[in-house]
Amino acid sequence: MLTGAIEWFWYVVAGLSYIVVGIWNKWLLNWLVGPIWLVAVICSGPPLATWLRVQIVDRLIASRLMGRR
Repeated sequence: MLTGAIEWFWYVVAGLSYIVVGIWNKWLLNWLVGPIWLVAVICSGPPLATWLRVQIVDRLIASRLMGRR
């Protein structure tokens, strides 16, 4: 569950991404697709960001461990 500033961050990311992508894809500016886009970004964004952060940290740790040998 998102709280505070993190929650607002994802709402802003969802809104800005909807506006930017909607500029080039007019079908996104739809009463059905728009809310689905916003919910999808808000629900999938944090888990994807966490997964990506874990992948990056794991690679950095592995590269540092390999460098010490």
